[in-house]
Amino acid sequence: MKAPEPATLTFLSGPRDGDSVPLAPGAAGAEAVIGRAAGCALVLADDPDVSRRHARLSWEDGAWLLEDLDSQNGTFVGEFADSRRIAAPFRLPPGALFRVGNTRLRLETGGAAAPEPRVKEAARPARR
Repeated sequence: MKAPEPATLTFLSGPRDGDSVPLAPGAAGAEAVIGRAAGCALVLADDPDVSRRHARLSWEDGAWLLEDLDSQNGTFVGEFADSRRIAAPFRLPPGALFRVGNTRLRLETGGAAAPEPRVKEAARPARR
């Protein structure tokens, strides 16, 4: 069995936009429950559309899997028009985007470099 690959969850929306949280693999594997409940590994108390125990990320068979835990509002993979609600554990590729409630997250693994941050260009002076 392949050891869990270190990963980081990066917030792409909400009050924590830009924050990153490491997923710490343990000796027996790795698992992180996402939800509003205080006992979750990743607590999203400020998102009213997140269930108490909304979704779970786990390391199984050499990949990170995302699973909806029968949440009220669902767990979605992808961005905007391309997003789809998952009904079964979903294998997340490095750099995958997903949403729980109104919170958008990206899974970054050791094998995938994080995309460069978006930088706004400074206003250029008008040409004469």
